[in-house]
Amino acid sequence: MVLIWIGIAMGILIGIILLRKIFKSGKYERFSINAGCRRCGYPTNGMSCPRCGESQRKTR
Repeated sequence: MVLIWIGIAMGILIGIILLRKIFKSGKYERFSINAGCRRCGYPTNGMSCPRCGESQRKTR
């Protein structure tokens, strides 16, 4: 029974967070994901950048 109450509370919390995001966003704003490298801008589709990968490993 307690797990049910915890599940309901988490569902309500997630719903409130999503509604808040909807109301804060602009009317014509769309959801987008930047799938490029942050350093050079090369499109990587979420994978590690082949251009910056070696330089990032050397600096660590």
